Amino acid sequence: MMGYEITSIEDNCIFINHDYRDELDGFIMLLKSIEGDVGGRIIQMDGDDVCYTIQNDPFNLVFKWDVKFKTAVIVPDVSDMEAVVKMLEDHFNRLNN
Repeated sequence: MMGYEITSIEDNCIFINHDYRDELDGFIMLLKSIEGDVGGRIIQMDGDDVCYTIQNDPFNLVFKWDVKFKTAVIVPDVSDMEAVVKMLEDHFNRLNN
């Protein structure tokens, strides 16, 4: 089983793939995992895109899902990239087991 994995990092975006049959379910599972860790709540952003933030997220990440790119995590402060990748990999390890 592959589970979750980072497929690429471009500029301030981290692209993620997973092997769940329903793409949106895998996206939501990742959001809920992070939400539980930061003790916040998931907030849908206004607009036509499927974008969410998580209250109390120390990185102020934007989680985006679409048909073409699947799951993307937008990192507003590129200097946080290494810490965000580590945080995501920790969640992947939990969700993959």
